[in-house]
Amino acid sequence: MAIRLETSKRNGIENYQDSELSVIKFNWLKQLGKSHSRARPRTDPSSAYNCHGLTFASRRTSLEKSSGIQLILKDDDYNEITDMKDILPGDIVIYYSTKGDPNHSGMVVESGGQLIVPLICSKWANAGEFVHGLRDCPQMYGPITRFFRCKR
Repeated sequence: MAIRLETSKRNGIENYQDSELSVIKFNWLKQLGKSHSRARPRTDPSSAYNCHGLTFASRRTSLEKSSGIQLILKDDDYNEITDMKDILPGDIVIYYSTKGDPNHSGMVVESGGQLIVPLICSKWANAGEFVHGLRDCPQMYGPITRFFRCKR
């Protein structure tokens, strides 16, 4: 099932909502969080939304297509932040594969001060949301991180 989802320029964004989480997947997801002991769980597992749904769609749906993420960044006036010292809470991070695909995203919840890298809130697949350091998340998300801020 999909919901109506558009950029600020009224371009539609493909999305979907799952309603079930299998027992096998649920047990695997519980182990996922245990492999990152410094990551703090924030919510229970949910199949209703994914990381991009958290970051760009208010936890209402899942976004999978790279083209949709790129469209949101363009239409909604996101600017890339290239200097880590300029990152602020509320900015977003996107984890890219070496091929340039946006595999994962999250929101900066804390930066600066004593922190060397920002703290991120992101959703791990169908697992719950976690608050974690920039690199304290599953490696499958990708080695390249880029930060963005909406101009609005």
